[in-house]
Amino acid sequence: MDLKRLRYFCVIVEQGSISKAARLLNISQPPLSKRLQELEDEIGTALVSRNGTGIATTEAGMVFYLRATDILRNVEEARSEALLVATNRKTVVRIGISYLFQRYFSPLVAEIYQQLEGAKIETVVADSSTLETMLEKKRIDIGLFQQPDAVGSYECVSMQPVKAVAVISKKLLPTPPKDQILLAELGQLPLILIKRIHGEGTFDFIHNQLLRLGVRPNVIISANEPRMVCELIASGIAAASMMPMSEVPPHITESCHIVDIYPAPNIYFPTFVKLAATPQQQTLMNILLHYQQKKY
Repeated sequence: MDLKRLRYFCVIVEQGSISKAARLLNISQPPLSKRLQELEDEIGTALVSRNGTGIATTEAGMVFYLRATDILRNVEEARSEALLVATNRKTVVRIGISYLFQRYFSPLVAEIYQQLEGAKIETVVADSSTLETMLEKKRIDIGLFQQPDAVGSYECVSMQPVKAVAVISKKLLPTPPKDQILLAELGQLPLILIKRIHGEGTFDFIHNQLLRLGVRPNVIISANEPRMVCELIASGIAAASMMPMSEVPPHITESCHIVDIYPAPNIYFPTFVKLAATPQQQTLMNILLHYQQKKY
């Protein structure tokens, strides 16, 4: 059985469309359709059904897809191990980390480095939407970011949700709210909020939640990373924000109040993400599960 056909089939299933798969694979659509037909002829049954908007995987096709991803993973692992032995090269692990959870995931990256002896770690920090694109284009091996809305082509391990807190400038409120601040009250303050570069994210969730409470939020600045939001407020801007508790730096309490929010928004979901079809390193998964247990 041709491994290239297996790979093409997996990409078609993951993309949900032959045309999208063709663009991702950088080949024209007719040859890709022909490879799929050849694979179905070889198997002896239809693996997908075509419709006006794309393809749907048949029951037989889904069983075959799951087996095919295992085969491709095992082949890639064997190739990588053989290459490492032949060239004595260090393992390279490319990790994408979201701005939203940079402080949260830093200890995990350090643990990966310590446990994968001799490995070279390459990191890139960006927003979740950018990292999803990089993962799909295989420019990173794993992503540590906000849980994706669509997880069909991903293998995800969810971490414990991170509590959302309000960061309020002491210039804005010299006396901190007692115990907590109502979400509606927070929404009435001048806000600096975290916003993705592309697509919807926590910014849109917060904005819509406040609108449902009858509050039109006064967002004076948006930024794509918590560190920038904290620096802006700490620099003297009389404003407030909402962010993951994990990303609040200790020094900011000199200029800001850190306050719980009621009702508590459950919106920050740090997640380990990889493409389902890429090889799985058991050592890396063991490190992740150990880290997950510590967080819980």
